Amino acid sequence: MKPCRLALQAFGPFAGREEIDFGALPSDALFLIHGPTGAGKTSLLDGICYALYGETSGSERSAREMRSHHAPDSVLTEVEFEFELAGTRYRIRRSPEQERTALRGKKELVKTPAKAELHVHDAAATGDWTPLVSKTTEVTERIVALLGFEADQFRQVIMLPQGQFRKLLTADSRDREKILEALFSTETYKRLQERLSGSARQLEQQAEAARTRRTTLLEQAGAQSGDELAARVSESETRLAELAIQEKQSRSDDAAASAALAAGEALTAQFKEVDLAQQALEKLTAGAALADAQRRELEDATRAQNVIPAHAGFTEARRHQQQLAEQTGTAKGSAESATAALSVAETVVTAETARAAERDAAAREHARLEGLRETVLGLKVAQRELAAADTSARSALQSLAGLQTQHDNLTTQRSALQQAIELHGPQANRCDALQVQIEQQTQRVAALTRLAAAKATLATNQTEAGNRKRAFEAAQTARQRALEHKEALEARWRDGQAAVLAHHLADGEPCPVCGGLEHPHPAASGEAVPSETELRAATAALQKAEGALDQARSAHHEAANRVAADESTVTTLLSGLPAEVPDAAAARQALQTLERELAAARQAATALNLARAGIETCDRDLAATTQAVELARGKSEEAGLAAATAASRVAERSAQVPADLREDDALERTIRAAQVRSDQLLEQLKTAQDAHRQAHAADAAARATLATLSESLAAAERRSTEARETLIRSLNEHGFAGEDGFLQARRSPDAIAALRTSLQAHDEALAAAKERVARAEGCVAEKTPPDLPALKNVQSATRERVEALVAQQNTLKEKIAHERRTLDALAGIRRELGGIEDRYRVMGHLAAIANGDNSRKLTFQRFVLAALLDDVLRQASLRLKAMSCGRYTLQRRTDVADARKASGLDLEVFDDYTGRARPASTLSGGEGFMASLSLALGLSDVVQSYAGGIQLDTLFIDEGFGSLDPESLDMAMKALIDLQQKGRMVGIISHVDELKRQIDTGIEVSLGAAGSHVRIRGCA
Repeated sequence: MKPCRLALQAFGPFAGREEIDFGALPSDALFLIHGPTGAGKTSLLDGICYALYGETSGSERSAREMRSHHAPDSVLTEVEFEFELAGTRYRIRRSPEQERTALRGKKELVKTPAKAELHVHDAAATGDWTPLVSKTTEVTERIVALLGFEADQFRQVIMLPQGQFRKLLTADSRDREKILEALFSTETYKRLQERLSGSARQLEQQAEAARTRRTTLLEQAGAQSGDELAARVSESETRLAELAIQEKQSRSDDAAASAALAAGEALTAQFKEVDLAQQALEKLTAGAALADAQRRELEDATRAQNVIPAHAGFTEARRHQQQLAEQTGTAKGSAESATAALSVAETVVTAETARAAERDAAAREHARLEGLRETVLGLKVAQRELAAADTSARSALQSLAGLQTQHDNLTTQRSALQQAIELHGPQANRCDALQVQIEQQTQRVAALTRLAAAKATLATNQTEAGNRKRAFEAAQTARQRALEHKEALEARWRDGQAAVLAHHLADGEPCPVCGGLEHPHPAASGEAVPSETELRAATAALQKAEGALDQARSAHHEAANRVAADESTVTTLLSGLPAEVPDAAAARQALQTLERELAAARQAATALNLARAGIETCDRDLAATTQAVELARGKSEEAGLAAATAASRVAERSAQVPADLREDDALERTIRAAQVRSDQLLEQLKTAQDAHRQAHAADAAARATLATLSESLAAAERRSTEARETLIRSLNEHGFAGEDGFLQARRSPDAIAALRTSLQAHDEALAAAKERVARAEGCVAEKTPPDLPALKNVQSATRERVEALVAQQNTLKEKIAHERRTLDALAGIRRELGGIEDRYRVMGHLAAIANGDNSRKLTFQRFVLAALLDDVLRQASLRLKAMSCGRYTLQRRTDVADARKASGLDLEVFDDYTGRARPASTLSGGEGFMASLSLALGLSDVVQSYAGGIQLDTLFIDEGFGSLDPESLDMAMKALIDLQQKGRMVGIISHVDELKRQIDTGIEVSLGAAGSHVRIRGCA
């Protein structure tokens, strides 16, 4: 990632819009960002980090806190950053949640939400910016995907913020793993170890599921093991064979009992048939009298059939005669009634004809009333117009009065608002000045708080450093004593060895040292010679003292480095404060006072804005109200004139209509009454005439009907007499004394046929019953009835025995089949478990090793990252060794310090001065900066050397150079220049004057009362 352009607006100390064109710098520039304290150097890095991730470079301030207090409310805080990645140019614009002045002229502040948008430059096609995403979270996610790491990793690899450059150096294995994973894209190795773990877990779950199924099957079978279940199956099969033999014998007994029962039941049925046949014969013999009566009834019915035609003719003639007699009586009454009705109708029609004059008068009155209808309608229209005119006149007067009252109220309200403006104006004007004072006082309080904490830490570390120094001096003294003691013993031992040799010399024998045969001055022992044990003890004591000295020296150096770092911190904090350092409590009290004054001033400003807006509204309302009053006055006068004209028309039309008919409904009621009277008279005449015509026709019809019926009745009486004579002759011929005897003997044809059928069936049944009795008695001759209940009991007992045996066998077969299925399932589970365990022995072992279950507690991904980290450390150590004059190299710790934590990526430094390795956290401030810088540069080299690695084209360093001595500073500069020569852009923020002399290209940040400004210097 290489920056191209940065624009900051109302951000941090920058009140307006400040732009930095990184393209104006050389592509491989080593540039310096410098300026006075508080000017906003770090804010440039904050802007880049905020644009990319929505966070500042130090993550100590939120995005809302980066709003510039110098900027007016109408200017929005916004950051725009363009950068190039893999040949493609991107532009990101981001603004935090903030308050701004309303756009519609109102003075109050409105809240605007946080916004972000990301564009890509389409250089190949149109050359325009194409939007990618436009939501804050989506923009951040896309940036993480593009760059390859998140904000925390960005601050540790690309940007080393002020006070945080040691984070990557001192991070633990887990945090360093996240950074290296993002830089080198080793997700494939992590996915591989996760897939191994997943496969192992899947095998474990499969094995556990199989064991659960096995346990469930055994529990359901009620067995402890498969062998026990197999033994039970064998026992059940033996029992099943025994039951089959018993069933065969029982079925033989059941067949014999069933045959005996069938023979007994057949004989019993024969005896029962004898009884039934005798009962049937006795029943038919008892019904012989009834059969004789039916034969006599059949003979009488046969004779009556010959008389039926004559009786039917007489009955029909008599019925017709009676019907005509009834109709003739009814016709006689109707003729008399019609004659009376005709007489009444003639009287009524004569009376209605005489009322002709009354009908003419009613028609004339109705016509006169119809003529008044149009006149009354005109009068009503004039009355309605008069009412509407009166209403309009009253409404216009009321509207005029209301508008006048509203005008007076607005005048009073404007006067009150003008007084509020004069009251709140002076206090509201102090807001900006108080805000600046509060910012300055807040910075002073924060600096005093940090200074107090730094002084306390310095005092504690100075005490600790004194203790460590005294311990170091004591260790030096102890080591010196041990060394002198060891050297003295060795000297005595060497001297003693000469005396030992001299003790064994003899005259004439050669000396083992010089070979001489004469020994004029043999050595003599003045003191006791120390033994080997004493020499070894002295050597061990010296080694122990040297070890203690090394520990004391390291502790002393660490304490001294902490004191130096604390003194540097206190000096830096004091340099940003006035010459006379104020009291922190007094400064905080002054800040609280300023904040209270600012709150009161803001309240006054709010009230002032409301009052000004109220006056503008009042002025607009007053102008509108004045115009409305004049318009209402003109409308009132026009309404009064219209009311007078309408009253004149009402009076003129009222004189043309009688008073009792001026209302619409009164006239209509009178017209309807006249119409009804005229219609009634005409209707009465018509009704009388119609009734007279109908009565005359009805009288003539009644007379004709009566004559016809009288003639028909005489003929019917003659036919009835002839039919009676014919009936009497037929009864005598067939042996009936009279009509009653005939009626009793008469039967319908169906009844006669039923009588014949019944007699024939009786005769046939009697003959059959006699034959049945004879046949049944012949079958049981010389036989005894059997004991049927005893036979049934024997057969039931044998049948129940067979069924019980069959049920036992079925139950036992189902049990055997179920248990065999269970045994088959258990065998399958055993084979399945064997296969799973074989696979798990390989997969589980691989998953355990790949996920850190090994002697070095290294996961597979961390093993790969460790190899990559070794490459990084080799490159970093080349620079660190040069910066530290050959003293320090970085190396990866290979032992497991804490088995409970992830390891394998922990760092330590090897100190050539002591010949030992120690934690990187023990480096002093300057040493830690050199190590962090070397590590960042090593990362930059190695990451880009790997295919597919993240591009690290740029590096920003915020402070840290002030902790270096001149020689170390020179070494660090050489390393940065070397990095620059490899085509990378390096930006440094520092107050060190030596850097200003060495780096002629840079970005200068200037501080002003109204905000800071930036410019690029040193570029043609």
